[in-house]
Amino acid sequence: MSPGRSDRPLGRVHAALLSARTLWRDFTGESAYDRYLLRHSLEHPGHEPMSERQFWRARVDFDEENVSSGCC
Repeated sequence: MSPGRSDRPLGRVHAALLSARTLWRDFTGESAYDRYLLRHSLEHPGHEPMSERQFWRARVDFDEENVSSGCC
């Protein structure tokens, strides 16, 4: 058996764990700041982005000011 073949199952497990981590971070909202940084760099090159603390404060403020009580 060659060394490459023994690495394949571990490679698949590693890829599955990375995928699960990405899904979990998206589900919990943890990846929101990373997405913000990417979008900010594309739309506002040369401008300083908010710090992570500022980002989360702005997000909480927005959520508190824009409460949805249901369907309409």
